[in-house]
Amino acid sequence: MVRVKDLKNQTGVIGLRPILYCSVCGAEYSANAGDYWDCDPTYEFVCCNESMQLVVKQVSFNDVCKENKAINL
Repeated sequence: MVRVKDLKNQTGVIGLRPILYCSVCGAEYSANAGDYWDCDPTYEFVCCNESMQLVVKQVSFNDVCKENKAINL
């Protein structure tokens, strides 16, 4: 479970930053502590009746022609 008190200030952070993620519906929310300055520190992030996860989102770009020549675009 992730609570407000578990979040870090991400202002000025360069590179990968954690986000809050719901594995049920795929919702993504800020995990910047500064966005929750007025919340109870013990508040638990929940979505779809499940605890949200603190994750890092990584995107990769793959050349379709090099990865799989059978794909017809």
